[in-house]
Amino acid sequence: MCGSQMLWSAFRGLGRCSSDSFPRIRVHCRSFTHSTPCRSTAKPISAPSLALPREPSLAQKIGRPSSRRQVIFTVLATCTAFTYAAAWTNTETDEWLDKLMRGRAHRAQTWPHTITSMDMKNAANNALAQELRDGLKTVGSVTEGLGTGVRNRIMLVWATVAQSYLNVSEGKRICWKICLLNVGVWLAWKSRRLKPFMLRNFVHDPLSGRSFTMLTSMFSSRIALVLALNLLFLDGFGSSASFHLAQRQERMTDGQIESTTRFHFLAFFVAAGLFAALTSHIIQVKVLYPRLVSRLSLPSSQPAIKPDTWASALRPSPPPRSRLRSFFRSLFSSSHPKNQLTPRVGGLGALYALMTLTALGFPNAELALFYPPNYSVPVQWGVCSVLLLDILGIWRGWRFFDHFAHLGGAAFGAAYYVYGPRFWNWMRAVVADPSHPKS
Repeated sequence: MCGSQMLWSAFRGLGRCSSDSFPRIRVHCRSFTHSTPCRSTAKPISAPSLALPREPSLAQKIGRPSSRRQVIFTVLATCTAFTYAAAWTNTETDEWLDKLMRGRAHRAQTWPHTITSMDMKNAANNALAQELRDGLKTVGSVTEGLGTGVRNRIMLVWATVAQSYLNVSEGKRICWKICLLNVGVWLAWKSRRLKPFMLRNFVHDPLSGRSFTMLTSMFSSRIALVLALNLLFLDGFGSSASFHLAQRQERMTDGQIESTTRFHFLAFFVAAGLFAALTSHIIQVKVLYPRLVSRLSLPSSQPAIKPDTWASALRPSPPPRSRLRSFFRSLFSSSHPKNQLTPRVGGLGALYALMTLTALGFPNAELALFYPPNYSVPVQWGVCSVLLLDILGIWRGWRFFDHFAHLGGAAFGAAYYVYGPRFWNWMRAVVADPSHPKS
């Protein structure tokens, strides 16, 4: 009991403690009032500022190649070629006019009153025949120390080649010279030491940024089949195109006389080749290259876009179901991978211009092979068939030939057929010497 009483008395004493035994704690009361919130003048943070920086696409990283240099080079080279050709044609024509006018004074009874282009060409052929005779004499004097049999064979070969060269037209002569240049370039491709040089300077890569290779690639052929086609086309249509250019010049009412057509033919050939190369370059850079980049930018899970144009050849298509379609697809399919920007080699674009000019200038002519079967077809049918084959090659995606360059060359030949003779006559008048007397 004593213990419990002591606890109880202690508890009662604790209850009687004064208020001064503990510190007084005061809590400050705060009144809350409700008011309408005001609009903030700060601009809200836009969503793009909160987003992470977007990674550039593949097309933005690698950029797009430009074709400005190639266009400028083509225009300047074409103007230079025609200016050079017109100046040399005027110079040579003036020289032959002076020679014939001096000789006309001694033969006033037999010489015609007006000197024509045919008169100057006949005089030029006679001068060429005399040069070839002098060359035969030089060969005979050089080979005097050899045996009689060897000397006779050498002179016989020279006489045969010289006679063949003299009997053909002037247009075929210049075509033979271009053929020899093509053969020389083809032989250079066969050299291992020259192969790096040829790859840099005689192949036009649309992504290299070079321009002069559009000109050098015209005379470059790496494959013997392509070289044979170049020589065949050039020998067959080159002389006809040259004859048509001379004929149109004579038929024009205000046409100027000219002693030679080789400079005009060379300028046309170079301009046609450059235009064909530029057409192929622009198509590959502005059409095929962006499509290639867009295909590479697509995610692997995204399906390919269904083709709706000729560019379907550049996109994968489902395999054929029937065996017949599979056979024809394997027969006419491209041997190169899809979307490949192939470097350009060969001058078939310029040859297509010659072919088109010949077909328009001589619509009644016929084409025939020089080996059996000797079946001939109208030239317009042959040209249309070849152009349709190029269109089919573009649609199917063939890469063995540059079909865009072929169509560009054909378009240039058709345009030159309409506007070329007047342009050539105007060009000769621009660079002519006004002080020189005319016949």
